[in-house]
Parts: sequence; structure tokens; C-alpha cells
Amino acid sequence: MDDGTADLWGAAYQIMDGRCSGEDFRAFRHWIVSTLDPDTAARVLAEPDALAEVPEIRRLAGRETRDWDEAEWPRAAPPAGPAPAGPAWDFDDPREVARRLPRLRRMFPRIGEVREAREHPLHVT
Repeated sequence: MDDGTADLWGAAYQIMDGRCSGEDFRAFRHWIVSTLDPDTAARVLAEPDALAEVPEIRRLAGRETRDWDEAEWPRAAPPAGPAPAGPAWDFDDPREVARRLPRLRRMFPRIGEVREAREHPLHVT
């Protein structure tokens, strides 16, 4: 999985706060190719961090996934087929996510990271 698929899966995982199994990833990828205009879809498939510019994704930023309406989830029923092989890198490693997907990392901090930041002694409210 070195054709950019791992980074796309990592982007989905980041956006969905870790709720992205192989089947969820297939639905996310199908949403990209079936919902976004062809130029945007091609750009996102080539550079997953470009999802940070997609209005449907930007609307989800700053909100917990439990607050998303069912219709807001970036997924569409994919055609039949096998789930992809497992991730090629650790989607739970904040440094790796920041290196590969810097804009999405800032837009969609993982819930635990938000709590840790709030509990940090230098956090200002």
C-alpha cells in the first residue's frame, strides 16, 4: 500500500477520529470519487492533505464525530470488493500524522490530544 492509499486512509482515520476500518475506508474513498468533482477528487487522491480544502470536510472540523448527522459522514456505499490491506503506517502516531497530513492534523485533532492539550500546565483558556 505505497501508492498514496495509506496516506488517504490516514486522512480518513484522522478526520473520523480513528473510526475508520477497512470497510469504512472503502466507503470514504468511494465518497471521494462519487461525490467530489473530478478535479478535486484527483487532487485529493494524489495529495490526501488537500482534503483540508474540501468544503464538506471543512464543515466537520472542530466538531466531535458524535455531533455529525448521518448524512454528513464522508462515505458512500462502495461497490462490492475486498477491504484493503491494513495500514502501512501508524495512524495513531501524532508525529507521523503531522508529517504526512499537517493541515488535517491541525483541523482534526484526535479527542485524546485535545484533552491532553487542555490539561497541559501551559494551556490558556
